[in-house]
Amino acid sequence: MNLLKYLYSQSWPLFLLSVFSGLVSGFSGAALVGIISKEIEKPNESSVFVWLFFGLCLLFFISKAIASISLLHLTQSAILSLRIKLSNRLLLTPLKQLNKLGNHGLLAILTKDVDTFSQSFILAPIVFGNTILILACLAYLAWVSWSLFLILAACFLIGMYIIDLLQKTPFRLLEEGREKIDRLYLHFKNLIDGNKELQLNAGRGQAYIQQVLRPGAQDLKKTFIDALTGFSWVISSAALMFYLIIGLMIFVVPIWIPVEPKTLIAVALIVLFLVGPILEIMGALPQLREAGISLQKMRQLDVDLQNNQATPAVSINPFLSENNSSISLELKNIIHHYSNDFDDSYFVLGPFNLSMRQGEVVFIIGGNGSGKTTLAMLLLGLFQADSGTICLNGVQMNATNNEHYRQFFAVVFSDFHLFEQLLSADPDAIAKANHYIKALKMDKKVKVVDGKFSTINLSTGQRKRLALVSAYLEDRPIYLFDEWAADQDPVFKKVFYTELLPELKARGKTVIVISHDDAYFKFADRVVKLEDGKIKDLQVSREQVSEHVAF
Repeated sequence: MNLLKYLYSQSWPLFLLSVFSGLVSGFSGAALVGIISKEIEKPNESSVFVWLFFGLCLLFFISKAIASISLLHLTQSAILSLRIKLSNRLLLTPLKQLNKLGNHGLLAILTKDVDTFSQSFILAPIVFGNTILILACLAYLAWVSWSLFLILAACFLIGMYIIDLLQKTPFRLLEEGREKIDRLYLHFKNLIDGNKELQLNAGRGQAYIQQVLRPGAQDLKKTFIDALTGFSWVISSAALMFYLIIGLMIFVVPIWIPVEPKTLIAVALIVLFLVGPILEIMGALPQLREAGISLQKMRQLDVDLQNNQATPAVSINPFLSENNSSISLELKNIIHHYSNDFDDSYFVLGPFNLSMRQGEVVFIIGGNGSGKTTLAMLLLGLFQADSGTICLNGVQMNATNNEHYRQFFAVVFSDFHLFEQLLSADPDAIAKANHYIKALKMDKKVKVVDGKFSTINLSTGQRKRLALVSAYLEDRPIYLFDEWAADQDPVFKKVFYTELLPELKARGKTVIVISHDDAYFKFADRVVKLEDGKIKDLQVSREQVSEHVAF
């Protein structure tokens, strides 16, 4: 029922077309059964009767095809809409909320659940058409004999009640299996993320496979086998039930109720005709049930993302100054609580004040866990401060203008993701990208072809250079580099600090660099040192910087 409501909400005209076509198909199929039973009862030599039979065959064929094709278009449009909707929701959800949901859970929904939901629609036209056909045949039976129809309907209701009871355990097992898939995806994610560590210790790697991954996979296997075994018994029970109903209608009912042979023949033909469609529907129930569980997961994700998504942005960018190149960034009394990644400690970043002006190069330094990356996330508007304000060009950043605020930054994160596509609206992006690639001495390995890098199968340092190219193409007023030089060889590290940063400064860009490279601190206009979430040194002289850094 949830699937039908969802489909109706996507395109009611297409849904009604498929329903109408299905009705025509069902009633024409029932009419064919009626003609066959009439012909068996009393052969009719009229040519009109023959043309009627073949006309109904053609009508059944066309209407069934229209119903299936329209439902196919409807379901595929619904799947596309769902995928795009969830993707847009992800972009609007604060980063901290996405981290709470977990990458493995999101991946399971966007891949496994969407695929399950999509595959179930292969069966949807079959189930829908058979349902209409069954209803039409029952309507024809009611027209042939009300008394036999009521008996058959009562038998069906009793049988459906029994089947519903039998299905409860398999349905519950499918729901349990879906929860276990989330845990298995987490195990696979850990296997991929920790592959280097596991390869360095064969015993530890095998222990992970045998003690963590295998038990989870075996548990999932057992759950699905139990569920599908249960459904096999349900389908076999349904088949037995229909043959028992046929026996009841043919051998038992005539003892109680006088029935003409021709009516009995029609009833037997109808029930025999219905066995195939009903068993097809029963056979599709496990996959449709899985699709229902997947749809529930996707809709719950949609609700969670919608509840956590950022406040809609104001239409006009409030941070644009009269001189659009003018940039001033100020943090006032900022306090932010966060968990340290290296232990279970809980830290407070701040309170502190910090200001940056246009064309300034600011280095942020400090030991691991001092709060450098968290400060960067606050500066970018990806984390929200617990108290204090962040002002850009004199305008305070808040939930309503955060989206506009973030558009002033181009970033290369330490855990960056390199997109194969340039994703730039600049018509000269390809020429500029190739220019930067050549300047970074990557032109022998990479070119930009059809709006994307020819390859990204490169070393971490090389891929980080391409990420720098992507950041350059954005041409934003403020650039932030989080340990960009950490994966570079000495030659490119020197190029970054001595050529690229001065070039950005000359272009009037504000540049923020998180760095441990004390040999190049002299290229900063200011150095901000963080220690345990506090700013210890601000505007330290270049000669003294190295003396104050402790890692």
